[in-house]
Amino acid sequence: MTRSLLPAHRLRWGAAAWTVGVLQYFICQVVVAAQWKTSYSWTRNFISDLGNTACGPFAPPHGQSAYVCSPAHTTMNVSFIVAGVLAAAGMVLLRPLWARQRTVAVAFWLWIVSAAGKALVGLVPENTDVALHTLGALNMPLGGLAVLLLSRRAAGLDQPWRRAGLALGRIGLIGATLTITGQFTTHLPWGAGLSERLASYPANAWMLLIAALALTRAHATAPGPAAPASQATAHHSFH
Repeated sequence: MTRSLLPAHRLRWGAAAWTVGVLQYFICQVVVAAQWKTSYSWTRNFISDLGNTACGPFAPPHGQSAYVCSPAHTTMNVSFIVAGVLAAAGMVLLRPLWARQRTVAVAFWLWIVSAAGKALVGLVPENTDVALHTLGALNMPLGGLAVLLLSRRAAGLDQPWRRAGLALGRIGLIGATLTITGQFTTHLPWGAGLSERLASYPANAWMLLIAALALTRAHATAPGPAAPASQATAHHSFH
């Protein structure tokens, strides 16, 4: 492959990594939740409850106890790991979308640490080491902050898409704040699971947005088909 084709090639692979990572993450949540013998609540249960490896009451630090039993927990934990690995790989591949600036560099490493945290959530389920698992869960505020910073600096991002990215970053940070607050109070009018999803899902939506941008940029930068040799020879003969 020639050097001129490398950027478009990177953008396509980066877009693929983020698209696959996000889609498998959501599909696995639906599939694993459907395996619960008791009803899994998308507003009250944490996402991590899907990866809990034991059956019985479980309470996060400062949170309320709830019965958790996820028969397909291995599937969800593998999904967390895959999501983290592909989030990091996609960011490395899509790095050409952003200028070489200090703010971008900070956001880049925030995202990489966030992706590592996502993988850690799967490697250390909530019931095995809640402190280490909670450390991994910091991927949500870190990811939201990275989205905010990168949405301001994405090259070629039209204003409506830039505003969408900024909005998603803000929603993610608000969700992270509500998730932390929900650990210390029972007076929120919604469940802790909904707050956590407000913290987690916006970054995933942003990944799909940037993946679409990357594919558009890759198509625009890819060279057109070369002229057939016979046409090139004929053209040369007239000169």
